[in-house]
Amino acid sequence: MSLLRYFRCQPDGPILVVEILRPVGSLAEEAVMRELDDIIALTARQSTHKVVVDFQQTSYFGSSMLEALRIIWTKIEDEEGRMILCNLSPVGLEIVQIAKFDQLWPICNTREEALARLK
Repeated sequence: MSLLRYFRCQPDGPILVVEILRPVGSLAEEAVMRELDDIIALTARQSTHKVVVDFQQTSYFGSSMLEALRIIWTKIEDEEGRMILCNLSPVGLEIVQIAKFDQLWPICNTREEALARLK
């Protein structure tokens, strides 16, 4: 994997945890797309289609982050994938709700709760 600036990935058994390290400014940025490609490749290599996205490090994000989530989701949903978001700040939760992404993916308060729901 390349030098990580936006996302850190770590497997937890059959689940891939994607930690958001900082807000994504634009998906046009080469580093963001490279890291997204790495995440998609990792789900394929590990044959995992369960993803927890942890926002503990980032309290605010915009439409580019929502698009990044959508890209990950479209790659795993064809394989009956499941995705859960966790550790959203009040502002982050509001952003997800306005985008209606809370209707696509469950939202948990903690990573532990999210992992338990996917196991």
